[in-house]
Amino acid sequence: MYDLLIKSGRIIDPAQQLDDQLDIAINGDKIACLSENISPTESNQVINAQGKIVTPGLIDSHCHVYNKQDPPGTEPDTVGVNQGVTTVVDGGSAGQATFDDLKKDIATARTTVYCLLHIGSLGQKIIPELRTWEEIDVDATAATVQANRDLIRGIKIRLLGDLISREGVEVVKTAQKVAKRFDLPLVVHMGDLKQLVSPTLTQETLPLLESGDILTHLYNSNWGGCMRDDGTFLPELKQAMQRGVILDIGRGRIHFNFEVAKNGLSQGILPTTISSDIVAPSITDRVYGLTAVMSTLLGLGLKLTQVIEMSTINPARALGLADRIGSLKPGMAADISILNLLSGKWTIVDSEQKTLTLTRLLSPDSTVKSGLPLPTVKGLGVPPVADQAA
Repeated sequence: MYDLLIKSGRIIDPAQQLDDQLDIAINGDKIACLSENISPTESNQVINAQGKIVTPGLIDSHCHVYNKQDPPGTEPDTVGVNQGVTTVVDGGSAGQATFDDLKKDIATARTTVYCLLHIGSLGQKIIPELRTWEEIDVDATAATVQANRDLIRGIKIRLLGDLISREGVEVVKTAQKVAKRFDLPLVVHMGDLKQLVSPTLTQETLPLLESGDILTHLYNSNWGGCMRDDGTFLPELKQAMQRGVILDIGRGRIHFNFEVAKNGLSQGILPTTISSDIVAPSITDRVYGLTAVMSTLLGLGLKLTQVIEMSTINPARALGLADRIGSLKPGMAADISILNLLSGKWTIVDSEQKTLTLTRLLSPDSTVKSGLPLPTVKGLGVPPVADQAA
């Protein structure tokens, strides 16, 4: 007898190259099996997923859930299980001096939360961060990683601020040393709204990145982005892709430009991972949630299976979590997202206030977290319909 049975859904699990109508049986907090026509009498509880898409639990690999950062992050469950997302990763909101405070914000979440640790001691509690070398304490940062090995999945640095404008890649190298010490990815934010850093800083940083390191805000149009004035992309970016550097969307309110995205996609500059970079204000402004970002990439021409891969197994692999999440293989965590694929018209706005009308929308229906069925919050994570956008 199974504890839970999800029947008749369209199962899309890119890790197994699955796209088929199957049933999923769950025992406890683990997936027991996938099969055709499992009888409802074999389970204590049944979810009818007829007409719905069933995926491994979605992973938002870059959001912000620390409420003392600037701008404030949001509660993990608001962007997590309440939106059909089972795992989120805080994108470096806290540094070593504020990390224990962040842990308080995530302690009671039903959503699984992992974190990137900012190389700056205060993280993003002050903006822009990293004004002087005194704001980096390598030993204390290393001690924080050591004390939180399973929770911390990468070291974050942003290519902006006074210190980096003066010292350039030397600051990046400092962060990289900490990441390498613990065999963690270095996660690099590119794009400087204040235009303080050298215009060649991104070009100088990209050759430093190694296989498994992560570059976020792939399609931003800010100072220090990867697209040149002629619409082509930096050769250093293409070389980084060939080395196995992971390219992350990091959508955000100010880091995503439709024209940059269209140019990138047409030139084969595809993201490895889709993430929201959501903060509290962007729940109702431009970003909305991970499924809205996935829908935006659908609207820009990616296939459904691609956006699911970029939101499940790819981030799981990038963060060293593919042994537990990112797939529906038997024995994996029973983290499952049940989605609706709707037809209609919805309006999405980019960082330049340009609009894109979506005709298909992935909308969260319900969540299974560690084998427990949870409802999503109606309307959360859904952009406005086209005729209401104004």
